[in-house]
Amino acid sequence: MTKNVFKKIGSIIFYTVAAILTMFIFLELFMPSKTIMVLGFKGYVVVSPSMEPYINVNDIIIVTRLDEEDLEIGQVITFYTYLPTTEEDSLGNTIYQKNTVTHYLADFYEEDGTIILKTKDYNKYHNGGSFDTWYDASGDVTDVTTDDLVGKVAFKVPLIGIIITFAFVVVRNPIFLGLILLNVGIVIVLIMYIKKSKETQNDVGRPDSK
Repeated sequence: MTKNVFKKIGSIIFYTVAAILTMFIFLELFMPSKTIMVLGFKGYVVVSPSMEPYINVNDIIIVTRLDEEDLEIGQVITFYTYLPTTEEDSLGNTIYQKNTVTHYLADFYEEDGTIILKTKDYNKYHNGGSFDTWYDASGDVTDVTTDDLVGKVAFKVPLIGIIITFAFVVVRNPIFLGLILLNVGIVIVLIMYIKKSKETQNDVGRPDSK
């Protein structure tokens, strides 16, 4: 009786986790901006060394929702801002692209009903450096506010980002995915053929049983 109960509990846990992971993958692939709203958390692959050695390139960070009343100096937060690219428009101006950034929350205050967030990277935060400077889509200096806030970093998983990035490249590239599946299929067929050949050879060398 007890064994069956544990088996049912195990099945419930397994299918619950599987359902959450399936929903997470679906949202990340097709509606990435909705992940944290639906599930309450979102994963990011770190591509910048600005938070090293605390958070390293290719780490995965799991970000959870953060309400205004729960803001605390020293939290590691993720937010949207515009970063300069290497591209220029027809007038020769640098094009800025919306991205997520993860830095320390170094200060925050209310101004005209809006909460302003002041951030610092690892070196600035631990060595008394100046606040970060952020820009809008036009390249003008602007403030980061709670409207730009995604959430706070709950925990990190070292180096897994390499695998995750590769997996997303594969899934989002039909040709790449097709080539990988084709090669996997060929390997499986070869293994089955070799196994069958060995079984045939063993049968040939085995005396008939009467």
